[in-house]
Amino acid sequence: MKHWMLSVCAIAVSILVSHGRLQAQEVHGGSEYSPPTSSASGNTTTNYPPLAIPAITQQRKINLAWQIALAEHNFSPGILDGIFGPWSKMALRQYARYKFPGLNPFSKKGAAIVYRALGVNPAHVLTTYTVSKQDLEAVGPLPIHWRAMAAATRMPYSSTLDCLAEKFHCTRKLIELLNPGVNLRAVVPGQRINVPNIRPFPGPNDFGLPGALSSAIKKDRAFYPYHHLAYIEIDLQKRIMRLFNDKNQQFGLIHCSVAALKSDLPTTDAYVKDFAMNPNYTFLPASWPTVHGIHHPLVVPPGPRNPVGVVWMGLNLKNVGMHGNPLPQYIGLTGSHGCFRMTNWDAVHLFTLVHIGLPIIMINHRHPIPLDVPLPTGCDPPGLPNAPAATPEGTLAAGNAPITVEQSRRTPKSRVLSRRAVEESLEAHWNRQPVTAPSN
Repeated sequence: MKHWMLSVCAIAVSILVSHGRLQAQEVHGGSEYSPPTSSASGNTTTNYPPLAIPAITQQRKINLAWQIALAEHNFSPGILDGIFGPWSKMALRQYARYKFPGLNPFSKKGAAIVYRALGVNPAHVLTTYTVSKQDLEAVGPLPIHWRAMAAATRMPYSSTLDCLAEKFHCTRKLIELLNPGVNLRAVVPGQRINVPNIRPFPGPNDFGLPGALSSAIKKDRAFYPYHHLAYIEIDLQKRIMRLFNDKNQQFGLIHCSVAALKSDLPTTDAYVKDFAMNPNYTFLPASWPTVHGIHHPLVVPPGPRNPVGVVWMGLNLKNVGMHGNPLPQYIGLTGSHGCFRMTNWDAVHLFTLVHIGLPIIMINHRHPIPLDVPLPTGCDPPGLPNAPAATPEGTLAAGNAPITVEQSRRTPKSRVLSRRAVEESLEAHWNRQPVTAPSN
């Protein structure tokens, strides 16, 4: 499975959809799905198993309500599990920093303020979902060897449990806790199950629908408060993406995975160069020296379990991009060859915000990285109020002489390190706070 943690990519374009939160009401499967009538199916809802009683504690419901609210406000807690762990705490800290500068969100008073601002609602943290025919059609044999992947017609979900867990942004364990005694690998169309109250992430049944991509973008932008994304900071050490507007305000957070080897980490800033929705993946033998017996490129077909997930945002760095991932539980771990992997639902949501030419600022104190991508006028990364101007050659202007990439690596007291020092001091301030899970 480790061969799926990759990023030396070549892609082809198709169609995709989006991400968000549900209203507290029952929903039905598939963005274009209408539940069959009894006359069409020959069955009625009385033939289906009764709805299970969720087997989770009130505290876990509260934690899940916090996670859903943070995701709804663009500060992703990662995969939903109802356990308020390090990722959720990081999302909470950074949301509070953006919305209430100087506030300690883990204090009793601070937690209450943020609780109200986020609209955390444990009473409506769960809803019901009606399984659709398309959900079952999204499942199929999932090859794991490169030749078998290339011979397949698509890269589907391996089970309905896998499909439903990703559809509601959660771990398999959580959705099983919500449906004790239910075999989620053998559900049938029309069967109702308990799910987190979050707008479902569409499956591959939506990818081929005419107009699905434009419709999904419209819905996504209508659901979330609109923010103009001016640039992204990728913290290579903390493995997070910070989203900033043109006022230098961070309005979003996404967790990601980075290169396993330090030598594969980017050593320069970048910008978004191209897009691909529902992409293919081209396996290049030269990029995989540990894989033997394959001497020609192989093209892996699209699907939610494609090695680059369901969306690709290519950077101007060779073979590097930001993309989805077939294994959401592994996000946040090192493992790629240089790309930045996200959960499929976070990657799709990010796609609705980015544009060609969007600056990507790399942050890593181990690699002094020059700011060689021009930012929008009047827009500087936080901690660098007087950003050096980029020269036409893409180097930094410092005094009367430009600093090249190689020179910046040899200059330990560069202005880029000063920016890193500011970031470190801010994180140190927040990390001093107690790390107890917030509650109401």
